[in-house]
Amino acid sequence: MKFLQIGKENWTGHFEGSEDIVWYYSSIEGLSELLDELSPSVAVSEGQKPKKFSFDAVLLTSEVDEEELEILSDFVEAYAVFFDSSVSLKSSKSGFFRKKLPQKLLCQGTPKEKLEFIVSVSFSGQYGDKLLIGDIDISPNFTGTVSYFGNISVVFEGDFGDSMTPLFSYRYNLATASSPIEIWQEYYKKDENCWIQIELTPFYHGSWEDMAEQIVLTEKDMKNPVALPVDNRIGGYAVTIFAKGYGKIHFGPMHRRLSRRGQGCMVLGGQRFNDAKRQELLFYFNPGDLQPPLNVYFSGYRSAEGFEGFRMMKSMGAPFLLIADPRLEGGGFYTGSSELEKSVESAIRDCLNFLDFNSSQLILSGLSMGTFGALYYASTFNPSAVVVGKPFTNLGDMATNLKIKRPNAFETATDIVMNIVGGTDKTLTDKLNQKFWNKFQKSNFSRTSFAIAFMENDDYDVNATSNLIEHLSEKNAHIYTKGYSGRHNDNSPAVNKWFMQQYQNILSERFERK
Repeated sequence: MKFLQIGKENWTGHFEGSEDIVWYYSSIEGLSELLDELSPSVAVSEGQKPKKFSFDAVLLTSEVDEEELEILSDFVEAYAVFFDSSVSLKSSKSGFFRKKLPQKLLCQGTPKEKLEFIVSVSFSGQYGDKLLIGDIDISPNFTGTVSYFGNISVVFEGDFGDSMTPLFSYRYNLATASSPIEIWQEYYKKDENCWIQIELTPFYHGSWEDMAEQIVLTEKDMKNPVALPVDNRIGGYAVTIFAKGYGKIHFGPMHRRLSRRGQGCMVLGGQRFNDAKRQELLFYFNPGDLQPPLNVYFSGYRSAEGFEGFRMMKSMGAPFLLIADPRLEGGGFYTGSSELEKSVESAIRDCLNFLDFNSSQLILSGLSMGTFGALYYASTFNPSAVVVGKPFTNLGDMATNLKIKRPNAFETATDIVMNIVGGTDKTLTDKLNQKFWNKFQKSNFSRTSFAIAFMENDDYDVNATSNLIEHLSEKNAHIYTKGYSGRHNDNSPAVNKWFMQQYQNILSERFERK
């Protein structure tokens, strides 16, 4: 990992780390010389393309004119520029700071502590998973009723006691990692006369007898994701949920993620939103070169929590917004409560406002699960284009096709439908299907092009493409489609290739981007 500090005073001598972590220092006057020196120093094997040199993070410790940092643009990613609390930045409308969105360093310690903090939050990649409600052991002392709402939530109702009493424990421990982790428990209280808390019992590597001090989290503590202390001696945590009072409480899974310690969710600069039920959506905005269009990509279904499509969107050079759905087993199709849906619309609108773009400078896109998000919110924005592969429109049909079209395959579809409309009977699945079309029909899409790649024998939403063509043919939209033989997941490489080709065509023809 490679880091750079820019300032009047050299702090790098304070850092004591491994040989795999290097801190460089430069004054602003010597920056150009340092970059010239480092750029060709990345060795590559014969026949390979030269590897581009880049810094994992840059720290500004003195006042600096952003024009003098322009030469750093190709050497550091957005949100990976940090500035010390003693530094104030003046940003222009299209300069380095506007493109890189520097973050104030959330560490007030010594220079050594600040350098170590940056290293701790600048790890590559992302990771998140869950402790599931299907893997809980309920306290035998609880005398109320317990019911499961699919794999979405478990509901406890009754008298929890006058003091905090164990309600259930997760069967599997909360694993630690070399990087800091944070947790987020989904729960929803139907009554205000009950309270909960979480007790984490840490244990050291190699011993169940030598216990560390327990961590107790109240509801106040849990208003935001909770970062757990970093201690390499701790191998994991046993998790127990406590409750007191009387009423009804819904519990969902507990999310576990590598923590950026306040400098982003999942990745540096990542944002999160949760509704009243503490179900979340995640957002990552990259300003790119600040030139149109804004490319919005909705992640596909993925069990590992996090964003999808960063490198693909980044390669286009334009500003982009990634949206991820960490609900349920691998995603909830970007629809749910009105709060959650408004957060998507607000995120897109905020990015357009930041860039000073309008909806004609917007492209919505996604593959598989992500297609529903792209199509569903198209009616809100009337974008320049919608680019999708293997589309979903009728989520109710996705669940009802389980028995007939794909027995024992993707049974999570019933959880998705139950999470949105509360059940899976025909009345509710029809209602969910119509929810999409009621929204989709509000726009005439007179200035929107739809590029749709589909599987001719799709076994999830069989009629998605034909229904889209039927509805769009009555409007002034421009539609072009490509069909491939097979079921939903039979030829993803071909669909992905066509998806990228249409994206490139639109960028070239409409926005003169190469």
